[in-house]
Amino acid sequence: MFEWKKEFELGIPSIDAQHQKLLEIGNRISALLVQHEEGNDDYDDIMEVLDELTNYTIYHFKVEEDYFLKFKYPEYAKHKVEHDAFIDYLHSIDLKNVENEQKAFLKELLKKIVNWVFNHIITTDFMYKDFMISQGMK
Repeated sequence: MFEWKKEFELGIPSIDAQHQKLLEIGNRISALLVQHEEGNDDYDDIMEVLDELTNYTIYHFKVEEDYFLKFKYPEYAKHKVEHDAFIDYLHSIDLKNVENEQKAFLKELLKKIVNWVFNHIITTDFMYKDFMISQGMK
């Protein structure tokens, strides 16, 4: 479902690698959805990938935000608001809903990730690309 494309590259290898990792996690969520059959209990697998998504997203956002502060990126606050909103979404997930409505949850999570990844990387992250590269970010 998630395929890394050249047009996603910011030209900052460390950030591009982290974005690729987020796409890999998205692919694992997609695979869970495809494999899930009604009546199956995939809760443990769903929780494992949800935990990985949450932890890796927090890590990735911290890396970006640390660079923003280091290089005094002028749009830091605006960018952080988007990061915080996605983290808030991940923390607000009702785990009872995950357990009781596994397929519906996976569909909703995948939809959210697709929208987030493509909108955030291709628009918001591209806004910092030139600035950060000009500051020496690699």
